[in-house]
Amino acid sequence: MPIDAPDYRRLAVRMQALRKASGLTYEQLAEATGLSRRGVIALERGERNGNVGSWFKVAKALGMTMGEFMSVLDR
Repeated sequence: MPIDAPDYRRLAVRMQALRKASGLTYEQLAEATGLSRRGVIALERGERNGNVGSWFKVAKALGMTMGEFMSVLDR
């Protein structure tokens, strides 16, 4: 049985909403995650799927656990 791929667009939308609600710029989120500014923008626009490590860093930088951040996929 194949495993469904995560809906990265839902993660991207959540990331953007949380970043804006936190008042963080792309630069600030990039610094907090260790990702490049372009990488952060690509994740947020859904242009890049990222990997578990990238999403973990984003969740942590936004003050969430990985489970809390990924819960959007349960809907």
